[in-house]
Amino acid sequence: MFARRHWLSAWMCVLALALSTRSQAQLFQVVSGKLDSDPLGLVAREGGAVIALSKGVTLHVAPGTRLNRVHKRIKLWLSAQGMTLTHVVMLQSGRVDVECTDPSRAVMVRAPLNIASVARSGRMGVAASAEQVSMVNYEGKVIWAMGSGKFAGLSPTKVRTVSKLLDLETSLLPAPEVRMQNNLYGGFGRGAELSGVDWSPIAEAQAYRIQVDEIEPAPRRAATLTTATPSLSPPPLLSAGRYRLSVRAVDRFGIEGRASPAQGFSVVGVRTTNGGYVDPKGNIVAGRDRRVQLTFASGLVMKGGPHDWQPVPDEIVLSSSEPMNLHMRQAGDSRMLSARVMSQQVRALVSVGPKTVRWPAETVHIEVTFVGADGQPAPTWVEPRFRVRVGIEELAVVWSKQNDKFTAQVSSPGGEGPWVVRVEVADQYGHPLGRDFVEVARQLDLPPLPPPSVTPARAAR
Repeated sequence: MFARRHWLSAWMCVLALALSTRSQAQLFQVVSGKLDSDPLGLVAREGGAVIALSKGVTLHVAPGTRLNRVHKRIKLWLSAQGMTLTHVVMLQSGRVDVECTDPSRAVMVRAPLNIASVARSGRMGVAASAEQVSMVNYEGKVIWAMGSGKFAGLSPTKVRTVSKLLDLETSLLPAPEVRMQNNLYGGFGRGAELSGVDWSPIAEAQAYRIQVDEIEPAPRRAATLTTATPSLSPPPLLSAGRYRLSVRAVDRFGIEGRASPAQGFSVVGVRTTNGGYVDPKGNIVAGRDRRVQLTFASGLVMKGGPHDWQPVPDEIVLSSSEPMNLHMRQAGDSRMLSARVMSQQVRALVSVGPKTVRWPAETVHIEVTFVGADGQPAPTWVEPRFRVRVGIEELAVVWSKQNDKFTAQVSSPGGEGPWVVRVEVADQYGHPLGRDFVEVARQLDLPPLPPPSVTPARAAR
């Protein structure tokens, strides 16, 4: 054992020189995220990056971490079984987590202060700056050394922090106990606000790191947030899907502690047919056929309309123009998600007049404005379709728009009359929004009336 550690220490003296050459050097294989290149190396941008060094050997690189441009593979004597093929990575600053599931491979991370740490068959984390380096053994076998000193073991769940003034071994912080007020959220409209999440405080924690992973529709890291208080604030917005959440306490050296058990939750979404939408209040407005579909709702039970608790159907159909209040929950759980489904709420206020209009001397004026539910502005996606008819003949008229009002004028088409001018308005999907009409009489050409006769006044007696 002494000979092996002595050999490793001597080997470290020439490792820096070997890494400075590009012979047999390999570029990183980034499988997700992004590493940007600059004259000093590679930098992980927002969201970090995942690097595959070989099968079963992965680096998780935190945002802002700076790495050397290349890495090497060498053979080191790490056990009595013989030489181990070892990946060597240069960490300049930031945070790298090493995951090594291949027992025939190992990873060495070279960090500032001439520190090296080696992970084999386990998980190791290294956080580094120019003045301080912290190493953590999450699980498996980890050894470390400084300068030409001997390699020493780092036990699982232990953290080693080294600086010019400090050499300290501490333990990983325990996992917080997470409490979620809800396990269902409504991703209707702009997304679901992940509110009502807090956890038990950890005495030595300087901060907490929250990780939200999307499981469906596509596995990915949805959010990574850091807060100084034991609550999720401000809450992130999430699109419809299935997720899990975990929290870690962060110690004064920036090392994350043990993760809390993953909490699963769902964000229920909605699909509507043409003309459907979600209004600013989060109400689901059904399309022309009054049908909506809830997504990521499989396994949930629902209560709404005339029905008691039952599995969420493939389609929800409004039986009338009256709103339907829905309540959903997981079977056996009392926490509920509520939603309101409404029929089409956009209306066109159509005015055709004046009602005493006469042709050909006068003109019919048309005004159309659009409103949403409760007098709110109509959604901007509404594209009006106008139809103007005189009798059964359809007219092409010129429309003007000022603010939210459309106007047009219709003059006499000729003929003997009387006439009926009808205006119908629909959206781009053919859904009727409003209508109005006016009956137009002909202006009669009557002779002028004679002046009134003057009766002489009787003389006074």
